[in-house]
Amino acid sequence: MKACACLLVGLIVYACTAAHAAADPSELVFIFQKQKDPAKIQADANKLAEFLGKEVGIPVKAVVPGDYSASVQALVSKKADFAYVSAMPFLLARRDGDAHILLAEQRTDPTGKPRTEYDSIFVVAKDSPLKSVQDIVASAKDLRVVFTSPTSTSGYIMAYARLVNEGLLKPKQKPADVFKSVDFGGGYTQALEQVIAGRADVCAVSDYTMEGPKADVYLKPEERAKLRILARTPGVPTHLVCARSGLSDDIKGKMKAALVKLGKDQPELLADVYGAPAFVEVDEDKHVAKAVEAIEFIGLPIEGLAK
Repeated sequence: MKACACLLVGLIVYACTAAHAAADPSELVFIFQKQKDPAKIQADANKLAEFLGKEVGIPVKAVVPGDYSASVQALVSKKADFAYVSAMPFLLARRDGDAHILLAEQRTDPTGKPRTEYDSIFVVAKDSPLKSVQDIVASAKDLRVVFTSPTSTSGYIMAYARLVNEGLLKPKQKPADVFKSVDFGGGYTQALEQVIAGRADVCAVSDYTMEGPKADVYLKPEERAKLRILARTPGVPTHLVCARSGLSDDIKGKMKAALVKLGKDQPELLADVYGAPAFVEVDEDKHVAKAVEAIEFIGLPIEGLAK
């Protein structure tokens, strides 16, 4: 009887071990959220994926989806294992797929201070007659506005919340109701380029696309010289790396260690992707609190984005 019991325990341990091992794929798919020229970010992401694959011991494939919602869908459907995304896509992936944060970006602001939050900014042409958010409110019916993406935290959510706070929009109201036209650039660079080209009067993006040590990742200096920051809305959580549900603690731990090592050993390789030189551990709920607050404030209808 004792031998049988030992055999049974052994079988249970073996089965659990096998099930645990089966949770981790032979190749890891790592999503990199689109923010600038897709070809450029894909090339940078491939280099980063090669580094991570060697550190983790499993090949890592870098994928740059065409839009932000595709990142969410890939995590929820388990077609992707890890993703480097902003707060809004993460919140959707957590809600619909039980994704969780591994690490968050640590960015250096223009004063040299390391931060895990930054500003959403409205940007206009350098010679624009617009001087403040109040001017946007007063001239809305004549303005062409470009947001980054419907699921961009800095490029839509925080900007939308600011316009609600200023009294231009009501919660859940479509921006197209008050502006001459509304468009989505699909990425920070694309949104900024529309203002440069004169196809838009205002765009909403992240502060680090216009200032700081890695602004050149998004635009050339001579291009930025044609633009001007009109207004800032603080409190945007930095981008983060999250893991889908179902991965073992072992593989998540290895990926976390690899990302931290990347920031310490090769910060420039990491910065080539989105401009952030390091990752740090954060409290998940505290990190995304401002984004959650903004979503609740504006009553954003996000229910179907990741379904």
